[in-house]
Amino acid sequence: MSQLKAEHQEALQEFLELKLSLEQLRKRLTGSLEFDFKSHERNLTTHYGTPEPGVRVEMRHIRHAMDKQERGEITIQQLSDWAAMLQLNEAYDWHGPEAEEIADWLKEMSLLMLKPKDQAE
Repeated sequence: MSQLKAEHQEALQEFLELKLSLEQLRKRLTGSLEFDFKSHERNLTTHYGTPEPGVRVEMRHIRHAMDKQERGEITIQQLSDWAAMLQLNEAYDWHGPEAEEIADWLKEMSLLMLKPKDQAE
């Protein structure tokens, strides 16, 4: 397992800020990150250690994502996948005073579009 490169950390930060799509993130982290969000169960595998420090997630990121979805700039599916990536990828860190609230919001958002097992592709 290799360490997370600076350009990969930058891509993860840009994804957090919704400056990159999920597919753009996949391309930027080729060889370091593999994921499948199309089935009833989202899977993610990283090929790097947990970065220190991690990519910091704050409530402002949650509000920003919800605002973008409300304005129609991203779909509910994109919001759900965004939240799932933050939840599953250990590079993202939200420990601190808002940790529980952030974790609750990410969980709720990630479940918005998750396909039931019998409807998965």
